[in-house]
Amino acid sequence: MTQITDCILVFFIALAVTFVLTPPVVRFAIRRGIVDKPGARRVNMRVVARFGGPAMYFGFVAAALFAWSRVDGMLWILLGASIIVLTGVIDDIKSLSAGVKLLGQIGAAALMFFTGTRLELITNPAGGYFFLPPWFSFFVTVIWIVGITNTLNLIDGLDGLAAGITCIASLTFLLVSVQKGQTESALLAALMAGVTSGFLRWNFYPAKTFMGDSGALFLGFMVSVIALKGAFKSATVLSFLVPVLALGVPIFDTSFAIVRRVKAGQPVMSAPDKGHLHHRLLAAGWRHRDAVILMYIITLALSVAALLLIRAWWLALYLVAGIVALTGLLVILGKIKPSKGGRNG
Repeated sequence: MTQITDCILVFFIALAVTFVLTPPVVRFAIRRGIVDKPGARRVNMRVVARFGGPAMYFGFVAAALFAWSRVDGMLWILLGASIIVLTGVIDDIKSLSAGVKLLGQIGAAALMFFTGTRLELITNPAGGYFFLPPWFSFFVTVIWIVGITNTLNLIDGLDGLAAGITCIASLTFLLVSVQKGQTESALLAALMAGVTSGFLRWNFYPAKTFMGDSGALFLGFMVSVIALKGAFKSATVLSFLVPVLALGVPIFDTSFAIVRRVKAGQPVMSAPDKGHLHHRLLAAGWRHRDAVILMYIITLALSVAALLLIRAWWLALYLVAGIVALTGLLVILGKIKPSKGGRNG
């Protein structure tokens, strides 16, 4: 019961601090001109602050102090998150190049690896464990952290989308971790669920603030670390699929974006475009709020599939197949029935 009580306390500390700090951070951003203005690559019709990262970061820090002694390597996780948030803050203010942002992400990922948060073994079907060579473990760990960090950044295109998906995924990680007795990942997952819940009050449609790169990169970094602390520690094929399914929407969307850009001869790290799934929904006539809720539902369904993997993998496969088929239909715009109220109603 202590584990559950601690998770509840961490959740509400993170929620309360993030909720309270977001408005003053928004006012600061507006005074400093850290805002998103309507444009060709934007869906917002008005000027909105884009500096939610610091509020979420301090909500994370407040809850992390409570959980400090219960999570091994919390100091290093905090330092890695600080590198990510600082990189995002500078980008929100001055617009860093893609290469510089990538270096910051690789640095934070390398820090995680060298301080023990890494993928280093997998289950041997014949029995026992197979330990990965250090160089391969480093490669996989960095690719995972950097990849997921960027998937959440790319999916952050509609009000409340990235925060809501992260919240659902974090709650999924929390349930899996509690069931498996993984206290560290359970606390971190509860913490991030609290952070995103507190921020969603100000970020859901119509958003009073956007999270900016500082927030989106932070969320992606933290959920990737939670997976390494929890699901990936089990080292089985099914446990690997839990975070992949819970984060299925941003992973699919990013993979689709990479293929799209490669086929078009564009750099993979090029500026954001309007070819993402949420943009396609808007272009097809879906209302802003409805498009976000639909992607929440898909994420929730994938998360249910992730939970089913633990006890009924065959049922999870049927559910995933149905979700993949549905998502495939959404990509084909002609199969989407527009809402009557237009794209931003």
